[in-house]
Amino acid sequence: MDRDLLQGQAMRKWCIRIVAVLVMIATVLGVTGWFLARRWQPYVREQVVRYLQDRFGTGVELPDLHVDVSWVSPLEWRTAVLRVTGEGLKLPPVVKVGRFEMEAELGALWKTPRRIRRVRLSQAEFDIPPKEMRRGVSTGGTVPAVMVDTIQMDVATLRIFPSDPAKPPRDFEIHSLTLKGMGAGRAMAYQARLTNPTPPGIIDVTGEFGPWVKDDPGLTPISGKYRFEQADLSVFHAIAGILESSGKFDGVLRRIEVDGETRTPDFRLAGGYAVPLHTRFHSIVDGTSGDTLLEPVRATLGSSHLIARGGVIRPRGAARRRIALDVKMSGGRIEDLLRLAVKSREPFLRGAIGLHTKMAIEPVGGEFSERLLLDGDFDVEESHFTGGSVQAKIDQLSRRAQGHPKDESISDVISSIHGGFSMRDGQISFGSLTFEVPGAAIRLKGMYGLYSEEVDLHGEARLQAKVSQTMTGWKRIALKPVDPFFSKDGSGTLLPIKVVGTREQPQFGLDRKKREAAEE
Repeated sequence: MDRDLLQGQAMRKWCIRIVAVLVMIATVLGVTGWFLARRWQPYVREQVVRYLQDRFGTGVELPDLHVDVSWVSPLEWRTAVLRVTGEGLKLPPVVKVGRFEMEAELGALWKTPRRIRRVRLSQAEFDIPPKEMRRGVSTGGTVPAVMVDTIQMDVATLRIFPSDPAKPPRDFEIHSLTLKGMGAGRAMAYQARLTNPTPPGIIDVTGEFGPWVKDDPGLTPISGKYRFEQADLSVFHAIAGILESSGKFDGVLRRIEVDGETRTPDFRLAGGYAVPLHTRFHSIVDGTSGDTLLEPVRATLGSSHLIARGGVIRPRGAARRRIALDVKMSGGRIEDLLRLAVKSREPFLRGAIGLHTKMAIEPVGGEFSERLLLDGDFDVEESHFTGGSVQAKIDQLSRRAQGHPKDESISDVISSIHGGFSMRDGQISFGSLTFEVPGAAIRLKGMYGLYSEEVDLHGEARLQAKVSQTMTGWKRIALKPVDPFFSKDGSGTLLPIKVVGTREQPQFGLDRKKREAAEE
């Protein structure tokens, strides 16, 4: 028993000694770390400032910096970890950082290149000015090469300023950003999530960025893949729908070539109904200004296919961008277009359409209808009006034009429409509009209100039948003597006509004013 007691006492003494040694080692390491941190702090500040000036070519402000040294192994001093924290870092006029942390092995600072494990930035702001406003600061020496394994940013704002001072900057809210492998003359791998300013939505992107061109950041290379989700198109007022897009890109910040596709299942114009829209595109984007060239866009709207080329450019001094497109459609469906433009859920006209138009949305003006400009021509074949009253009038026109006003077998006749048009201030002007049904060809000029749906068209109708043959009963006999007066230019009947009223209740009739003017 005494022997066991003695062994227990000896064991406790050794434990106490070991603990004392460990406490002593910890104290020595702590004091040494404190001493090294105090001694290294001015040196680390100097090296950080010199490196940033050499890297970004700007003056550096670093009012608050702290250095801490700790050991992973007490037997190897090179395993000590150097941690640097700071606040208020500024690289005017480009970078502001609310807080930053840096971590490196002490031994790695004597290697070439110097290696930093991790840098973490919080509340960072990046302002990229136009080239002519950038300035650099000469370091007057050679700064050793530095490699950073990982840079992490929690919340940051990126602002890219265009050369035109009247244009607002493009703001990007960065939710998270991770950069790997940063070093002079090297590209960095990155992964980021950010908010796109217009249209607002979330972008997830991965790729490579750099090496940074300090004299002209617009020439900094960038490439990667992206996914753009929940983009709300209603911010443009003229259109609406939730867009998703994905694709890849490559180039430099000032000229990024993008190949991608978009999916908008509920695309619509202001006042219209939703039609699914899918596009595949090749575009060239100026990342410093947001200006975009589309070369081309291949789109499917409902069941219609079209190709568009053009650009989205912000003119000097304008608050908005100007959209200018050359649009061609072949083998499309008129009902797909009408669903976008009119208030009725069911389009009043169905048929095949070929379309060519130059479209512009001007950056000045009020409502979308005031800014949308169109100039083009179209052909609608094998069309059929779905509204009962309209199609009934078309059927009656064809019966009379063929000289069979009571033939009910002539019904649901197919028509064709072609012509040239332009649009200004929500009014469509038809310089030439030809409407044809069996037995009749009508040529008109005039206006149609896209939003008011008011019709004001005037022209002439060429009928296969003579005037008397368009009537029944005693009128058919009474009008025979006047047939020669209306049979002109090889037509059975040539009449001045008008189409007025509204889309829901159009009024077809003889244009007496035009006829009287012709007789005079």
